[in-house]
Amino acid sequence: MLGRADVDRRSFLRTSVYSAALSATALVSQSDMARLVRVDDSAHVGMPEVRAVQGITDAFLRLDEVKGGGIGRTAVAEFLSTDVASLLRSRFADSTVRSAAFSSAAELAYLAGFKAHDAGEDGIAQRYFLSALRLAQESGIPGQEGFCFRILGLHATDVRQPQHAAELAERGAAAARDKVSPDTMSLFLVGLARCYAETGQQRAARNTLREAEPWITTTEITTELPRWAALWCPNKASVARQTSKAFAALGDHAEAERYLYLSHSMWSPETHTRIHALSAAETGLIRWRLGRHEDAAKLWRSALPVLSAVSSDRASKVLRKVRKAAPELFAG
Repeated sequence: MLGRADVDRRSFLRTSVYSAALSATALVSQSDMARLVRVDDSAHVGMPEVRAVQGITDAFLRLDEVKGGGIGRTAVAEFLSTDVASLLRSRFADSTVRSAAFSSAAELAYLAGFKAHDAGEDGIAQRYFLSALRLAQESGIPGQEGFCFRILGLHATDVRQPQHAAELAERGAAAARDKVSPDTMSLFLVGLARCYAETGQQRAARNTLREAEPWITTTEITTELPRWAALWCPNKASVARQTSKAFAALGDHAEAERYLYLSHSMWSPETHTRIHALSAAETGLIRWRLGRHEDAAKLWRSALPVLSAVSSDRASKVLRKVRKAAPELFAG
């Protein structure tokens, strides 16, 4: 229903705004997917069909990274609301296939939410992230439910409505603890630290960063990431990025700059064009505030052409900040 409304540009969805109260429902509601899914006895699904969905998700994600969230979201929503919805109503070969199918659907809903967020449509993004949570809960895949709670917490801080951010991130970390590898767990810990920092819980933020420190300070992944994490965080760049945001919220701009530049250096400009350029521009903004104007301008000159070419509200917001700081870079 959500995907169909998105494709059809239904007015109730297009005018949706982010609601802290709506995210709070994730803390108390339980998945009730069985009530919504009507099984089609004529359709039978095995792992080949699930892998096909995963392959299409991978392709959409590559497009998103290179072109921005404003490109291809309708296609993602259409695929989610038709083919994937039909797949979830099928008879599955066994419980393993069923878990993988719902997990793959959660990945796609997560992508739809991330694309909406990147396009500046955070009310829609929130609803997709909640859908991803319900699908992940139904899958039963260890840790994936927690990953969705994590994004709900981080999203709340991104839109400056962090009332429930720490609680959501705590729920995510608790759901993942002892179920995922140390490198995967570091994603949860730095996200939780940021949510603590953004809500004024400085001691809790620093304690959580200390807990994550062994995996923050190394740039190598030593334990395998599950697919649902590796899709979005293929290396330690995401850990460094959220660590930077935590230090920024704590008022430590030198450490924020160090970790954000580390994140920038770990993203490939070929495969992660948008985030590579965003991290460069954001690092430049911190350097500018620290008085390192020449260093900032050097980063901006490489990032501005990329950010101007992607369809991304996040990129547009960063460009406006750079323009305000250094309008001469935009002359001509």
